[in-house]
Amino acid sequence: MKEQVIALLSRIDISRVRRATTCARLAGGMAVLALAANPAMAQSLKQAGVSIFNVIYGVVGVIGAIACLVTLLNWITGNWLGRDDPKKIFFQALLGTALAFAVVGIIQFVKDMVGGSASGISNL
Repeated sequence: MKEQVIALLSRIDISRVRRATTCARLAGGMAVLALAANPAMAQSLKQAGVSIFNVIYGVVGVIGAIACLVTLLNWITGNWLGRDDPKKIFFQALLGTALAFAVVGIIQFVKDMVGGSASGISNL
């Protein structure tokens, strides 16, 4: 069985495989470009971007809420997470969550200003 697989693999022409993958990549790239040029597709791509940012906000919110809840419980119940100050850990979790929300918000703001319309920053 092993010898048969090796014999079959030895018959593969590497240059043809490379040519085929290059052609497939070019065709895929051209298809994406053609679809993105279509106004309806461009609108759906924009909606997909908004949807992705909504998911990122949700993930940041859930992870931040879990971190804050666990560290708050650690502070209340007597520091079972470790030897560090539980109040300090709780406030670090709050600060980390706030910074994560701020980073996502800044990225979304820049994305909206740059890619939103022709007027750009003047939308402010």
